[in-house]
Amino acid sequence: MSTARLKIAQKLKLKKYRDELKLFVAEGLRLCEMASEIEFGFYTADFLKNERAARLVEKVKTCATLYEIPAETFEKISDTKTPQGIILICRQKIFTVEEILQKKLIVALDAISDAGNLGTILRTAEAFNCSVVILENSADIFNSKVVRASMGAIFNLPVVKMTRADFLLTMQNSGVEILAAALDSTAEIYYNHNFKNKSAVVFGSEATGVSTEILNIAKKIYIPMTGRAESLNVATAAAIIISEFFRQN
Repeated sequence: MSTARLKIAQKLKLKKYRDELKLFVAEGLRLCEMASEIEFGFYTADFLKNERAARLVEKVKTCATLYEIPAETFEKISDTKTPQGIILICRQKIFTVEEILQKKLIVALDAISDAGNLGTILRTAEAFNCSVVILENSADIFNSKVVRASMGAIFNLPVVKMTRADFLLTMQNSGVEILAAALDSTAEIYYNHNFKNKSAVVFGSEATGVSTEILNIAKKIYIPMTGRAESLNVATAAAIIISEFFRQN
């Protein structure tokens, strides 16, 4: 019944239920057009007035159950200020460490708690065919704000969660070079580094940077700046370094 499924949609606003049910919410026309592993969803009558939206609903109905619900009911499960009128409940894809290691560049996120930054980095990682490791104290990748900021990358990007200790051990045992973006006197300018080897680049939060546990082992690289800014936004820094890796390769 739609009532029971509406309750599930509301529960998925909380990480605890996303973890338990292995589901997450995709909301909005563009994001839902890219969705995969769809379990069920909801839309409003007004949403169908748009031809592109109506095509999406017909397409999704061929593989999942969709419920038309009143706008006031939709607003209760929506997580946006101006809902477009469609929400899809999707199954989380579970990846293995072996799948993560298949990519030549692994992006590791260390305590990236800002949902917008995390989602933007996921979008960049997917665009450059990377895999991603989420380390401790980072935002939940299935948080609705992260999902929206990822612009659909969440549906295709290989991602795993690991502790810092497991990450370091796994990379070292697999012969992956560990790099860390860090403003440090011992760091190398990022474009001078030889990125020909399989690598894992760690990005830390703007407040605290990469954890000492990782810095003690990783080779440090940095982005030189000539302006007055003390540092770059972490999502911007990630885009610069990731693009340089693929320029060299």
